[in-house]
Amino acid sequence: MAKEDDNVTASVAHIVLCCVAGRGISRMQGKSFTHPGMHANFFIHGVMGFLHYQSGILDNDIKEVYLMSLRAARYIALPCLMADLYRTNHGVATLHLVSGAVPFALALAGKDNVPLGNLMIACNIISLCHYSIQHNREWGWYTAAAGIIAYFVSPQTNQKMFFPLALALMEYCAYRVFHVHYDPPPGPPPR
Repeated sequence: MAKEDDNVTASVAHIVLCCVAGRGISRMQGKSFTHPGMHANFFIHGVMGFLHYQSGILDNDIKEVYLMSLRAARYIALPCLMADLYRTNHGVATLHLVSGAVPFALALAGKDNVPLGNLMIACNIISLCHYSIQHNREWGWYTAAAGIIAYFVSPQTNQKMFFPLALALMEYCAYRVFHVHYDPPPGPPPR
């Protein structure tokens, strides 16, 4: 595949990410600052990815801004989701936010510690699985699986389009963690 074709497919993948994340932002309710964190993060990364991969056509160079949004999508998004899921437990919510802020700050300082970042991502995914068990959230499991694909499988490929599409899948599933909840049907009324 030619580099131009690869850039076009990466741009399209980032547009898909924007569309999915935009839906999450548009359906947002409440006054939580962490809940739009994941959606807004992915939306901004999608816009920056599109502009970055079309920089030759648009005659702009936003590589540094794109790399910053890439690091934010990697380290900040999942902790924001987890902080919102645990919003009633301020200690756990803060711990999740710190788990994303530390590797992100190191990456911005030019000292990206990938093993530490991967450990924090894995801890957030395990926490999401625990939350899914605890609260009977089927879509939490799907979000965790999409997170594994996005953060651990996609870096192993050379496909520029794979990471934004995996993020879009993760966003699609994460949006439903809040809105679809399957409880067992209520028992018969007491006599």
